[in-house]
Amino acid sequence: MKNFKLIIAFLAIASFATRSFAQDKAMGLYLTADDYANHKLSFETNGSDATHITLNEFLDGSKVTVWHDGKKQVFMKNEIFGYHANNSDYRFYNNVEYKIIDTKDFYIYSHPKLVQQGKGEKPVDSFYFSASVKDAVEPLTIKDLEKTYAQNTKFKYTIESEFQCDNELTKYDASIQEYKVKYLFDQSAK
Repeated sequence: MKNFKLIIAFLAIASFATRSFAQDKAMGLYLTADDYANHKLSFETNGSDATHITLNEFLDGSKVTVWHDGKKQVFMKNEIFGYHANNSDYRFYNNVEYKIIDTKDFYIYSHPKLVQQGKGEKPVDSFYFSASVKDAVEPLTIKDLEKTYAQNTKFKYTIESEFQCDNELTKYDASIQEYKVKYLFDQSAK
């Protein structure tokens, strides 16, 4: 019975593993980090049928396929920065796509992971960060923030006093429309 459930879960994941974005009116690739910084999309779909982009995500697939003006091009995910789709930007890092959710001061990303909840697994967002658009993507943890910003002792001590666990780092203050950790980082620079 357990093997049967595993096979069903595997097939369900496989059916959603490849996503195509031909219908997204503003979809395209960021070939470099500089392209992302300058909002320069390559192979932008603009709702046309002439361009079609497929992300091969099955088992963290390493390729992105683009059909543009009748020609097929294949890009390795580790050779391009990311893409824009559904009004969001995504970054590839180690063949995994991370949704860029905040860019002020340092970058915060999210990526869904399957976690056991009740009788089955459900996707739950895990959070990550990078010091800049070109730096490595790391888990958003107190330890990793302290390591990355070791020279900013004011920020380091503020993190230690304000956050009791890693999950608190994603607290969002709606009144100032900012993540608390970002506000504290900004304050430490003053």
